[in-house]
Amino acid sequence: MKSLQIKKILVPLDFSKTGLLALEHAVFMARLHKADLYLLHTIEISETMYSIYNPAVIVRDMKEVEKIVLKELGELAAKIKKEHSLTVKAFCSRGQVAVEIITAVKENDIDLVIMGTHGAKGFSELFIGSNAHKTVTMCPCPVITVQTHAKKIGFTSIVLPIDDSFPSRQKVYPAINLAKKYGATIHIIGLLDKSRDTNLNKFQFKLDSVEKAVKKSGLAYDCKIVKGDSLAVAALKYSKKVKADLIVILTDHESNLTGMFLGAFAKQIVNHSRIPVMSIRPDEGIYESVSLAGANPF
Repeated sequence: MKSLQIKKILVPLDFSKTGLLALEHAVFMARLHKADLYLLHTIEISETMYSIYNPAVIVRDMKEVEKIVLKELGELAAKIKKEHSLTVKAFCSRGQVAVEIITAVKENDIDLVIMGTHGAKGFSELFIGSNAHKTVTMCPCPVITVQTHAKKIGFTSIVLPIDDSFPSRQKVYPAINLAKKYGATIHIIGLLDKSRDTNLNKFQFKLDSVEKAVKKSGLAYDCKIVKGDSLAVAALKYSKKVKADLIVILTDHESNLTGMFLGAFAKQIVNHSRIPVMSIRPDEGIYESVSLAGANPF
């Protein structure tokens, strides 16, 4: 994973409270990074009654819907420009939401997506039914998902879960880059599954290399090993304990069904975290074995 440089932020908007909360996070981050904002609304082609735009009118003409959306986005963009002196671009597309988000990311060289999500429970959690889940799984750049509980804007306490998988360390430098910008503390948590035999010496060596990399960055940090039956539950409990406001994870290195399923750990974190989650798609084939304590290879 390359060093995280944030110059362009995409915010998919559905005009919901959660979506607008994600926009607040995005505006704050754009100001901090001096980044440009891209606002996107996708019109799904269906017989849906578009009461979200105008509750008094039922509109099925796609051109009319697009006109209304662009007006709403334009007003929102103008307000952000005026209040925060940011460059804001607003556009509307038609199609499947996640597909249109990925297309916008690629066409505009987006560095980060910030979007709202409503989580999932029960049987529905087995499948990626939400646009956020599909985006997290397929997006080539990092995605921050925000639920309605995440009203605190800005990150001062970041949890960095490390497991015994090869790509786990790929999120270390993006987490360090972000923490430096916010002046945040990093909480390194080594996650061990109680049901699996793990080479503790090898795992401790890996954790030590992560700790040395964070220490070298000059950031405040702590490091702890936690064992549990569910690594996701353990990570979420730990995040609550340290009053974290962001968790940084990888997405689908546990899954061979990219685009349909998230790995079990990532899926549970995105669904159940009450704080924002930054999901990073691991680089295929780059499972570094060198110590992270040396020079930044990225």
